[in-house]
Amino acid sequence: MVADDCSSSFFGRTLIAVIQMLLVHLVAFLLYLPCAICWQKYADEIKMATPNSDGVYEFDLVLKHQLTMSHVRNSFGHLDILDYKPDEVTVLTMDRANSCFQKTFWVRSADQLEACDKTSPFVKDALNASTDTSSLEDVLIMHGLHQRVVTINGVSPGKTLIVPYNAEVIMRVKNRLLLEGVTVHLHGVDKKFSWYTDGVAYVQQCPISVNSNFAYRFYADTPGTHWYHGHLMSDRGDGLLGGFIIVKDNETYPNPAPGAPRFEFGKIRQYYALLQDWPVPTSAESWYSHVGETMKWLYGFDNNDNTCWTPTRISDGSNLGGAVPISAILVNDKGWHSQADIRSRPSALPLETFRIKTNEEIIIRFVNGGVAQELMFTIEEHDMYIIAADGVEVKPKKVGYTMQAVFKQAIQVDSVIIFSGERYDILIKHSGKPTRKVYPILIETIDTVSWTWKNTAPFVGLAKLEYEDVNAPETDEVDFNHSNCKKDSKCVVVNCPFGEFPPDKNFHCLNAVDLESAEIADPVDQQMIQKKTFSDDEFVEHFINMHYDSHVDGYMFKLPRGVPYFYEKEQKLSEVAMECDKTKCTNSSSRYDPNCQCFWHLTFPLNKIVQLTVYNMGKGGGNGTGYAHPLHIHGTHFYLMKVGYPSYNANGFLSGMNPDIPCASGLDSCNRLKWANKEWMMGNVPGMKEIPSSRDTVVVPVGGYVTLSTLTHATSLRFKATNPGWFFAHCHLMLHNMGGTAFAYRTGEPHEIPAPPDAYPHSCGDFEPTKAGGVQVGATTTASAPITTTKGSSTSGFSVAAVYTAIVIAFANMIR
Repeated sequence: MVADDCSSSFFGRTLIAVIQMLLVHLVAFLLYLPCAICWQKYADEIKMATPNSDGVYEFDLVLKHQLTMSHVRNSFGHLDILDYKPDEVTVLTMDRANSCFQKTFWVRSADQLEACDKTSPFVKDALNASTDTSSLEDVLIMHGLHQRVVTINGVSPGKTLIVPYNAEVIMRVKNRLLLEGVTVHLHGVDKKFSWYTDGVAYVQQCPISVNSNFAYRFYADTPGTHWYHGHLMSDRGDGLLGGFIIVKDNETYPNPAPGAPRFEFGKIRQYYALLQDWPVPTSAESWYSHVGETMKWLYGFDNNDNTCWTPTRISDGSNLGGAVPISAILVNDKGWHSQADIRSRPSALPLETFRIKTNEEIIIRFVNGGVAQELMFTIEEHDMYIIAADGVEVKPKKVGYTMQAVFKQAIQVDSVIIFSGERYDILIKHSGKPTRKVYPILIETIDTVSWTWKNTAPFVGLAKLEYEDVNAPETDEVDFNHSNCKKDSKCVVVNCPFGEFPPDKNFHCLNAVDLESAEIADPVDQQMIQKKTFSDDEFVEHFINMHYDSHVDGYMFKLPRGVPYFYEKEQKLSEVAMECDKTKCTNSSSRYDPNCQCFWHLTFPLNKIVQLTVYNMGKGGGNGTGYAHPLHIHGTHFYLMKVGYPSYNANGFLSGMNPDIPCASGLDSCNRLKWANKEWMMGNVPGMKEIPSSRDTVVVPVGGYVTLSTLTHATSLRFKATNPGWFFAHCHLMLHNMGGTAFAYRTGEPHEIPAPPDAYPHSCGDFEPTKAGGVQVGATTTASAPITTTKGSSTSGFSVAAVYTAIVIAFANMIR
């Protein structure tokens, strides 16, 4: 009787356990779909997130690998492999009638006994707005090929997160990748007094290990367009990135119409456009090829057609930095791998599409999240107005190449060049009345010269601007040659990495330094900008040479093995970081000298004005040898005070370095230099901007310099150092950053830096035991403790796992 009661009780407990496990499994399966909606024809409009019951904006970011162009067909994660075919395909059906399929997703047969390339239609006419594409909701298009990428909640890029200014935010990263540790940086958000939430691996935190969670909890203290991305080696190049926007209370935007009221958030349609130069090789393969100098074979070591890859140059003769072969230019999660298709039949391709109506203005927030390429975007027959750069509104300006240039309430341009890490908010309206249903948004690289100094065509990508109220067929017409740009009316291009386009190009540069902040409200900032000279007790000045593809001041930055804050307090930084020694790494050292691989870092005194002049000179900063570097400084925005360009010859090629920094011609290294004119020291630099723009990412031109200022920050850059903590500054080209074009900086003395929360992980896994564990063979041992079983365990053959498995299989067969 007792045995029967036990059996009955055990059966009851088992049944309950099985039901609970089955419910968990079912809920997980059902929840998987809505959090992984990938394919949709139209881009999402920007909408504010919803806080939790405590008013906190809480986001879980679950990181997993996912195969592009695949569909999950059941609860076990089994995949259907898909292909998209833009061609019209004629199939001979069983009744001998012809069946035509165009713009169709096809599914490959999973039957092992059938041919690998046997397919059947999965979704026909997928680009038609009336087609039911719900079965594609978990399909990640990317470049249209099959590749495992890092996804955030099932998508890449991750969904754009929009929160109010000064809101409390929790970003909880759940690492469910197979092998990789990760960190996540929120690019553009200063993180005042919370440096340890900034996400730089080993400088601010230890990597988030596989199967671990890590929560970033902070206040949204920096309004504007930002983005989040992985910050441990190559992870952002594999898909770990997404959008982030902080919206001010009652936020408004410039209206270019004279005398018109400003647009209001929520009353003007807005989109987010995250651009990427999606590479052919994996990011890891790119890195190993870079280190091993085998990049010639980035198309594959065993490529049957023996195609070699060669780098390219831009129109001033400098090299395209950090470049790798491109498979596609992505806009959000869509692009296409075939340049022939992009150029000949874009209407048949599943490209990102933004909607608009006649007489409507929209805002698109463009972000370059790519690994290397500076990209230029243009929208045919539409006026584009720059309203913000790096999240900060810019002042209207009189622009234009001809004498007919007019003053607008926003800066009107024809094209924008955007480097990795930069953001530009663009207000868009049609130049007249739309006559086409779809207008192309052209995104192209700016390399125009091959490695052998021959003219070359750019790599191109497209998105679409579709008019909802225009009834006309979509065409394949794209003006890839910019035929509307004429010699006597050149098109205005903002943010060139050089002083001006060559004379044979029908473009005119509006450089980043020409942009001005719409408002500098802080009186301390106003005084800092206007003041010409400073005293030692209020001002520090640094000169930094960012040259080659992996050096800052001659050093190749090497990450520490633990978070410096904790070790420096105990004067043990040398235990986890290789200190830099200029007696071992000299100006004459080889660029590959291991003595130059070290933890290069600077110290900015708290509450002092910091001016950084970052130059790009030496052998790594000349014609055919140098690279323009997009410099991103964490933890602060800075004022772009001045940009010094090199000299150019009649063909637009670099001919000499800017003489303001005395780098003699022919020198390999020009480190540790200062102004040629000593009277320029302590802030007394002529030609500084009276109303500079506020940025966090800026391009350092080859052969030239930028001067930045901040309270504490600075190309010439100037800022005031008011955010204590350990931060990071680096070139945002992925291979350059990985190679060492970076430095850490500490604002404030150790005792002035806010302490991270208790139990904050910081040793990053270093462990050295003092003695061997276990027992040496032959030594006397003590008896082992007896093995015990858990109370309540059963030896019955009735298995919870077996019952659960049987029910799950039955359930799966029901839903298939």
